[in-house]
Amino acid sequence: MLRWLAACENALVALGTAIFAFITLAICAEVLLRYGFDSPIAWVDEISEYALLWITFLGTSWVLRSGGHVRVDLLLQFLSPAALRICGLISSASGMLTSLVLVVFGASVTLTAMERGSFKPTTIEVPTWMVLVVIPVGGMLLFLRFVQLFLEYHRRTREFGADPNH
Repeated sequence: MLRWLAACENALVALGTAIFAFITLAICAEVLLRYGFDSPIAWVDEISEYALLWITFLGTSWVLRSGGHVRVDLLLQFLSPAALRICGLISSASGMLTSLVLVVFGASVTLTAMERGSFKPTTIEVPTWMVLVVIPVGGMLLFLRFVQLFLEYHRRTREFGADPNH
């Protein structure tokens, strides 16, 4: 399962990178056209907002796998290995709970938007569910990664310490 999860994370990070590159180019073109030719591109701001949401949720699981999430490790250096293990278990369990909330409520909101056929009343009318669907998908990948970490701490195959790749 871990290979499948890593493959999904890698594919979604590649998609997020492509979205980021597209938005970067679109914003540059928008600035050039707005200030150089007084002819702005109407949809760039809106798409940029959606892209930020997508980039965030497409990459969170990969960032967790890479040890890139922010954490305060000031007190960790003073804890015993047993206490560090408990911290790892608590941290992973709280991450599992949080990501499960994202999955459940994200799926609920997304399905409601699909059923109602709601659209964002903006320049480009994007179906709301297309913007929101990334929340439960990213939340599920994050949940699975937290489950993996929890099991590693439980089996003592991973140490929770000041190492950024916890």
